[in-house]
Amino acid sequence: AAVLYDTSKLTKIREEVYLMAEEKKNRSEELESLDKKINEIINGWNQNPEEIVEFLQFSSKFSYAYSPRNMMLIAQQQRGALLCKSFKAWKELGYSVKKGEHGMEVYVHTPITILKTDDGDIPYSKASKEQQAAYDVGEIEGEKLSYFKKGYTFDITQTNFPPEKYPKLLDRGIPSEFHRSCTNILKEYCEENLRLKVFLQDQEQNIKGVSLYGYHSPSEHEIHIASTLQDTAAFSTLTHEFGHALAHGSVEESLNTNLHQKEFEADVMSIMFCQHYGLEITDERKSHLSGHYKDWKKSDPNNFHPDKSMRKMFDLFREHSTVLDQKIVKAFP
Repeated sequence: AAVLYDTSKLTKIREEVYLMAEEKKNRSEELESLDKKINEIINGWNQNPEEIVEFLQFSSKFSYAYSPRNMMLIAQQQRGALLCKSFKAWKELGYSVKKGEHGMEVYVHTPITILKTDDGDIPYSKASKEQQAAYDVGEIEGEKLSYFKKGYTFDITQTNFPPEKYPKLLDRGIPSEFHRSCTNILKEYCEENLRLKVFLQDQEQNIKGVSLYGYHSPSEHEIHIASTLQDTAAFSTLTHEFGHALAHGSVEESLNTNLHQKEFEADVMSIMFCQHYGLEITDERKSHLSGHYKDWKKSDPNNFHPDKSMRKMFDLFREHSTVLDQKIVKAFP
């Protein structure tokens, strides 16, 4: 019996097989390109020693003057706070704390002198002018004591200190219309397609620390970006937090994944965005990725599989990039 073939169906099958092969080839080439870029960053990135010296010189005037106990208190109250001074100290520098900002509680060393008088022990501040004068010339004995009272300190981001004057290691980026548009498009995609609220340049957000650029909250399904960031840094930070949202979106996923692995994976997502849209990868992103890669390898060698992480993030990016591409092309024909 003659077997009749539907040539149109056969042609369609061949076309589908060809497209699948092309898709697989393109995916392999893109993944290979990503792998090469990541390895270049890890193996080639070295922090500029001049930038480290600049940062240490700059920061030595700030929170490094605080005791370890106070540094722990600051870290508990404001994650990312790094360059801190009292209200008075900022004023003496010629800058002021922004209206509505709340300081972080710290212990303030307060020396006190107790005068030994006929009426008993009296603090110098509460003694009469005659008693103070007598102590000053050595006619009354006194004892110097130290105690700590509660005071407040403010991070540099809580002041009107110009972000462009921050040290290079804390670079806030530069203005860029294209980066700004990409950021707004990604924000729109997060909110419309993922039900993920994004706060950009939000003065009410809880990001005061100069070393914290943004964060993703799995429990609240929110992303917050620091208000001090310029367009390039804001886009880089949002793509990083977007990576967290896709790969570590639930509280359980976030808690059960190595911290350095999470940061590495989010950095991979950010780098893919930059590669895909032809944008320069910031030095901060390179430094961040390289540091967490090495720390992940050191802290959890038995579960150190960066190749698997890159494939996972690549597949997530490919899954969501089609709609994003359409929005980008529409904004920039």
